[in-house]
Amino acid sequence: MKRSSVGFLLAALAIFSQTNITAAQTDFSTPVPGGATAATVFCLQAGELSSGAFVSTYVQVSPKVWEEKAFLRNSKNRFEETRRDDQMVELFDRSRSLQLIFDFPSKKIKFTASGSTEKELSHILNATDNASSSDCVALAARSGAPSSAQTGGAGASPIVNIFVRPGTALGIPPGTRLTATSGPPCPGNPGFFLCPNRFTCAPVGGVCCPGAGACNAGTFCDKFINAACIAPGSPRFCAGSGNPVTGVSLHCAPGKACAVGNLCL
Repeated sequence: MKRSSVGFLLAALAIFSQTNITAAQTDFSTPVPGGATAATVFCLQAGELSSGAFVSTYVQVSPKVWEEKAFLRNSKNRFEETRRDDQMVELFDRSRSLQLIFDFPSKKIKFTASGSTEKELSHILNATDNASSSDCVALAARSGAPSSAQTGGAGASPIVNIFVRPGTALGIPPGTRLTATSGPPCPGNPGFFLCPNRFTCAPVGGVCCPGAGACNAGTFCDKFINAACIAPGSPRFCAGSGNPVTGVSLHCAPGKACAVGNLCL
């Protein structure tokens, strides 16, 4: 078999494997991307119900106090944490008589206002604990209408959006981290986009693992934990699935183990 054919088959297998993992993320028993539970969440990213597009970040700014910061809008709301357990977090905005619920089993943010019936507000795209929240908190700090830093004002270090035509070859140096807020939809996973390496998906506003070279030899990008790598010795790793060409592998979410047949149990 020609080398090019082998490479194509490896790529096809990688895409198929990653799509299967992605589909499993819609199961209520699968942890929310980012690794936090309702009991440990410190920063949470929310996506629009209809499209899954990233719309806001919820950050715990002090004990029992949370702030919601809208993306690309000058909107900030403050909430008091009134209840927390392993399944959900309840917040209350006294100024609007509005209650929010981070419902982790359904991966939804729900709300009630002035005694109305409970309604779904948005998707939970990503949730991290205090120790793992640097990317989430940094994104929240950049939320709001574009500032001089984003528009290239005097003395600013501008944030540059680069648009590339479909089919353009991209050379990404090993170790590069790409922070993105949009991209092609991830098949079968609302609220996620397909990363530039075309093999992995990330939540809108999340961080893509750049692929081969990002992790040490013999280890692979962890698609569930930002800026982490996974090794074949981990019970989450599916034996024989690592692809050194793409830097990705088939593996399970935290709390699950890869069993025979590449099933996450």
